[in-house]
Amino acid sequence: MAEETGGQVKIDTEVLASIAGVAAMGVPGVHRIKTGLVAGLTHLFRKRPDAGVHVVVGEGEVSFTLSIVVDYGVNIPEVTFKVQKAIREEVEKMSGLKVARVDVLVKEVHLSQKANR
Repeated sequence: MAEETGGQVKIDTEVLASIAGVAAMGVPGVHRIKTGLVAGLTHLFRKRPDAGVHVVVGEGEVSFTLSIVVDYGVNIPEVTFKVQKAIREEVEKMSGLKVARVDVLVKEVHLSQKANR
């Protein structure tokens, strides 16, 4: 939340989650963000990029938790580091909030048609 002489500006957690979701999906090797049942239904009907991204906002900072599905054959530590970096950079640039932490849990590996052969 930023306070100017003209009033307050608040950024909704859904906006922060959307920024994080788009940033994470932009990382090569991320197949998708893994969602729970409710978030999965929301994503199915509303096509929201933030489905599955959990946001906690503190005093001038924000933290994220998300689960991802990675493509088969990628270097998982490298992909998760890039996801953390991308989310941190985009959220700080767009919102002005400091990103305290980004927790990434790899839940699945996506096997492409090529990998199945």
